[in-house]
Amino acid sequence: MVRSQRPWYRSARSLRRQQGRCRNRAGGVRTISELGTRATTASKDRLDSSPASTAGTDLTEAPPAVALRLSATSSRARTANRLLPAFGVWFFRGLLVIPFVFMAPEVISLVLGRPGSVANVSASTADVLGTSSFLLFVMMLSVTPVHTMTGWRWHLILRRDYGVAMFFTAGTDLTLAALTTGDTFPGGPLARIAGHTFLVFGTLSVFLLIPLTLTANRPAMHWLGGHWKSVQRLTYVLWVTILIHLAFLFGLSSFFLDALAVSTPLALMRVPAVRRWWRAARKARAQRVVRFGAAVVLIGLFSVGYTQLVHELATKGSAAFVQRPPSD
Repeated sequence: MVRSQRPWYRSARSLRRQQGRCRNRAGGVRTISELGTRATTASKDRLDSSPASTAGTDLTEAPPAVALRLSATSSRARTANRLLPAFGVWFFRGLLVIPFVFMAPEVISLVLGRPGSVANVSASTADVLGTSSFLLFVMMLSVTPVHTMTGWRWHLILRRDYGVAMFFTAGTDLTLAALTTGDTFPGGPLARIAGHTFLVFGTLSVFLLIPLTLTANRPAMHWLGGHWKSVQRLTYVLWVTILIHLAFLFGLSSFFLDALAVSTPLALMRVPAVRRWWRAARKARAQRVVRFGAAVVLIGLFSVGYTQLVHELATKGSAAFVQRPPSD
């Protein structure tokens, strides 16, 4: 061969042969060619003894096919893991427009100055927008307990979305009440939003939403630093003022009791000791029976109150949509 006459090639070939002899002296192999023969023979023996070769499978094509199937399966799994959370998030975001859909016909009639539109809005705004604001608040509070119980994270973005939506819903309710409830609360706009004790706490609740909404973003988090959590703790003050507002407005009637029913499990899951125990047990996969029983009780109590509130909104909202609000 022509290349064998080159000095650099002969020296490199000799060096590789010497290294091969040194490495394989213990195994009885003295040359590179013998080492290659042994390796080829051992490889053939392994292939002949494998189940795939015994079954007559083409070993040159099976591994790529298997890899292709595994790749396709993992790709579908990743796609499903991305699509399902995204669908869930947008589904729950879609629910945010329901209060405005219910009130849209009456508000349009009010803007157009149609007869009876002021009385309709006055009768519907608290029943529809007020109830919707509390339901949005409850949904916002539910995000953290769901994360504690299940470890899910896809829904955490909804905490901010529902909080901001609650601000716009409650703000619209307060504005419409100040403009249209003169037949119920005589006086000017101030008397219509602060003329009674329950109105004072309702208005205070709306104003507490302002700093919570303005700081519900990343720039505010970076600007406030460690004080951001202190501002967000106003949520608990807001929680108390809402319950006081409902207590003065409804007394010990079904609406206030339903509000207590949904609030109790949410408050219990925020107790630091309960939250730490649940997270530790979930991560350790321990005490499953106890956690399952506690979850059934908490979810059951929450569902009792929540379904009644949703039924109330559906009844009053559908009446407002057809512009026939109840007289009470």
